[in-house]
Amino acid sequence: MTLEIKNSWNAINRVLTIINLFLFMVLTAQGFNYQEVKGKTVPVYLNVVLLLVLGFAVFISLYGLLR
Repeated sequence: MTLEIKNSWNAINRVLTIINLFLFMVLTAQGFNYQEVKGKTVPVYLNVVLLLVLGFAVFISLYGLLR
């Protein structure tokens, strides 16, 4: 049971990392190479905070452009 929970959290963490990289790519107008960051790990709580910050920044940027 513990192993299944750990695997689930690892999968969620990988998805959050990809989403954060995509948001960062949108904010900086640059690309990224997934192969370079494939093995990198970020703690889940930092990934969630980064997702909130980047999501807010993208929202503010798009709101400013569309306004």
